[in-house]
Amino acid sequence: VAIRYITRQRAVKKLGVSLKDFRRLCILKGIYPREPNNKSFSKVCYHVKDIAFLAHEPILQRFWELKTFMKKVRRKFFRKEVGEAKRMMENKPTYTVDRS
Repeated sequence: VAIRYITRQRAVKKLGVSLKDFRRLCILKGIYPREPNNKSFSKVCYHVKDIAFLAHEPILQRFWELKTFMKKVRRKFFRKEVGEAKRMMENKPTYTVDRS
């Protein structure tokens, strides 16, 4: 029997993003939670194909890049290199919703 549904927690872990980014990504791409056939299951579930679709999105790569950038900036602040961190924040990477 093939797995048709995946819990939200597993989907977030599989995509490697935070819950906030996962929600944002689902809203942007129009993916909604589904109710599994087993009504007694109380967790939020998503269709496996929907999560596979999200895994190949180019915007997901941008989320990862932004996450690593913020980690670098945070490290600069903790090392008391405030000027360097501010310079980095001026060149903060952005992402767009369109495909270009």
